Amino acid sequence: MRDANEKSRTQAEASVSAAEWFARLLDDSATANDLANFRAWLEVDASNAAAYAEIERLWLGAGMVPDKADAARLSRRKLLKAGGIAVVVASSALATAAYMRPLPADFRTGTGETRTVALPDGSTAELSAASAISLSYTATARTITLVEGEVFFSVAKDSSRPFVVNAGILSTVALGTQFSVSDDDDQIVVAVSEHSVRVSSPFEALDVHEGQSVVFANDKISKPSETDVESRLSWRDGKLVFISTPLEDAVRALSKWRRGKMIVMDSTLARRPISLIVDIRRAGSILQTLENGLPIRVDTYSPWLALIYPR
Repeated sequence: MRDANEKSRTQAEASVSAAEWFARLLDDSATANDLANFRAWLEVDASNAAAYAEIERLWLGAGMVPDKADAARLSRRKLLKAGGIAVVVASSALATAAYMRPLPADFRTGTGETRTVALPDGSTAELSAASAISLSYTATARTITLVEGEVFFSVAKDSSRPFVVNAGILSTVALGTQFSVSDDDDQIVVAVSEHSVRVSSPFEALDVHEGQSVVFANDKISKPSETDVESRLSWRDGKLVFISTPLEDAVRALSKWRRGKMIVMDSTLARRPISLIVDIRRAGSILQTLENGLPIRVDTYSPWLALIYPR
């Protein structure tokens, strides 16, 4: 009986810690040290990884995980409270729905989903996975707000109304063009596949031409650089192309196409550059593709958690 009680107590402690880690990693202030400590906690005992997988299952399965911008507006105490309750009573996840509504958007895609939207002026917007936009069309302007994710725009000509895409404080004005705008963690990337765009912030403005991209980070726009735009936009053809990309960055990109969390457990491995093409139309085979193509081992704890180690 003592062994059973001890096991139950260990599982309960693991569940509470898992809820705390879940909330902490949603926070924008989470640091590299936090992630290192999280990896160490996962490896202390198999029950920790199993408990975290259960948290992912509860929240992802209920569609309750807040978007990044939403999470930033929530206090950690509120997240910890919601997570802790969810551990004890699974159905309580439904009670947290009021806190977990995504930011308003006119069009949205979920994990692993893409969507092509016909806009009112004849332009089109192709939403990548986990992306959202809102529209504001007036007699004098066509304005799109990128709420999250990445969107590829094919712009119809309208000399009387500029076509503007806002992402945070960065604005991109189409000059008769096809281009993408992506908001990825702490940077915004604009890539142009046809003609040009004018990119501006409150601090500066510049033109970006066909085959070029710029990165906006730390309130600065990079100089336009020649870019393999076709590879960058390969998600439109059902593939993600990684060329000399750090593994942790590749895993982060792939997380938008596969439900559940993938974590690189070794810091040296996380920084290792990889070159790989992944068929994102087969989300269920993403882990197998990584394991077959790279010197790694993947330990899975249900479909909701996969830990990646050197092989």
